[in-house]
Amino acid sequence: MPVSNISQERLAEINKQMLQAGAIGMLKGTLVGLVTGYFFNYRYNHGPNTKFFSRPYKIWYLVSCGIVGLSFSAETARMRITRDLAEEENIRRNQFFSEEIGGRK
Repeated sequence: MPVSNISQERLAEINKQMLQAGAIGMLKGTLVGLVTGYFFNYRYNHGPNTKFFSRPYKIWYLVSCGIVGLSFSAETARMRITRDLAEEENIRRNQFFSEEIGGRK
């Protein structure tokens, strides 16, 4: 369905859904990054591995987990929104065809 066929209210709702999904995904990814980062720091921060647990690497790991979470949740929301729009378009198409067929009888 082209974007021009979508009402402004529906477009605002879609944007809101995408922003919410992105924020929730970022929080989930950050939480996963914190938990796994704490585990890795506790488990492997001894001996020759110590150099890999400096502050820049920890921050990079946390940010990358957040971005991955954001990407996955935004993609899931995009697929859900696309499916909903396709269903709405199918309903409109069926209504149009039933009105056209009903009007010709």
